[in-house]
Amino acid sequence: MKRFCWLMGVLVLISVGVVVLWKGQVNAGSVNRVCALWVPRFDYASPEDIRRIVANANEAGFSDIFFQVRGNGSVYFKSSIEPWAFELSGDNVNMLGVDPGWDPLQTAIDAAAGSGLRVHAYINVLPGWKGLQDPPSGAGQLWTEHPEWFMVDSLGCRMMPTSGWYAFMNPVMPEVREHLCALVKELCQYDVAGVHLDYIRYPHDYHLVAAQRYPNASKEDLMRHSEFSYDNYSLTEMAVLYGDDITGAEIAAYRCGAVTRTVAQIAETMNRSGANPLCLSASVMGSPDEGLHYAYQDSGLWVRDGLVDWAVQMNYATLSFEKNLKAMRRNTGRAGFRRSVVVGIYGKNEADLLLSQIQSVQDSDARGLAFFSYSLLFNKSHQPTQKGRILLPAIRSFLDAD
Repeated sequence: MKRFCWLMGVLVLISVGVVVLWKGQVNAGSVNRVCALWVPRFDYASPEDIRRIVANANEAGFSDIFFQVRGNGSVYFKSSIEPWAFELSGDNVNMLGVDPGWDPLQTAIDAAAGSGLRVHAYINVLPGWKGLQDPPSGAGQLWTEHPEWFMVDSLGCRMMPTSGWYAFMNPVMPEVREHLCALVKELCQYDVAGVHLDYIRYPHDYHLVAAQRYPNASKEDLMRHSEFSYDNYSLTEMAVLYGDDITGAEIAAYRCGAVTRTVAQIAETMNRSGANPLCLSASVMGSPDEGLHYAYQDSGLWVRDGLVDWAVQMNYATLSFEKNLKAMRRNTGRAGFRRSVVVGIYGKNEADLLLSQIQSVQDSDARGLAFFSYSLLFNKSHQPTQKGRILLPAIRSFLDAD
């Protein structure tokens, strides 16, 4: 037992050390301020949409866009691994895997060429399917092709998607991590500036929506349906690592390790896949302490050890914004905060509050600012919204004040 744990520790340290050395090369001398915009997959439906989005982002003064190309086990780029998203061909799930005849990611890259705007391929990492209707069999979707890859709750049930929430894949399983790394390798063949990871955590908040799948369950059982790591693979591995009497702290460490190992393997894949180093960024919870203790997302470690280039803090709070900012600085360290923390703000908040938050980020030592999301600045006709007209001058001046 002790020998096994020692060997596992050595292997993890070696793999993390390789990534840290590479990340050090990426970050060396690279401290230009960032002003990024999230562009979710729901914000475009045609090549013209994408061209207008890129033009608006560039004119608004953004330096980077996180352009979403994976949602729930289907993709918005040419892949031999996962099927085309059905949304590109209509609203019928039976269109899953149908080639739309155009490539959204390549369209975004082409539209941004020569502008200086950097395009990052943005993916939902662990979500595997969403909705009450199963995908058609034979389409290559993971929910039907690899049901064993999904998380299992403490009642022994595979995590079920709801109409508005995803079923998550299990990062503990080597096959899941290998699959994700293969997707990232495909993305690195495009002329992207980097890869942006979202939903790289455990779904601690599933209990808020689980009643749709378990309408007669008690509150206690809904919480148990939101407790994961009870698949056979995890239980067997934890028994080997910790013995029969597993503590809550050991389970938490095991989950954190699985998420961090996924980030490290993706970083190593990116290192091996491109001629030039690419930026690895990750959306992380606004409170790093809550992210660690509830979602098993150790964003402070990722920054301190150089596993990510940018930790994009989803600091969407109203009352605790400054508190979260200070906690992130404490968790990442002063140098890490300045080098790697990009503070995300939430466009649904009131405009006056957002202006104040932009100024707070401006005054901080953070690497930069990110705005969620495009549709809160521009409408479906790609004209500035009322809130956009208020915020865009402040966003445009953010980089100028560097």
